[in-house]
Amino acid sequence: MSHKDKPVELLIFAHNFKQARLAAGLTQTDITKRIGISQAYVSEVERAVVDPSLTHMALLARVVGRPLHELLKPSPTK
Repeated sequence: MSHKDKPVELLIFAHNFKQARLAAGLTQTDITKRIGISQAYVSEVERAVVDPSLTHMALLARVVGRPLHELLKPSPTK
């Protein structure tokens, strides 16, 4: 499935999660150590390769210190 066939919300979450992780100064490995998922899975989430469950999305949002609803919000267009 190409990115154009994926739900826009998945692409938004993937982008926003990666930006939040970087802003928090965390590596993918830091995320894995905190919530017990693989580094490969974190990478796949950030690239919108996998569809994370609501539980995983909530855990990922929590570990980067952001409410889940913020990570689902589209970025303002410039």
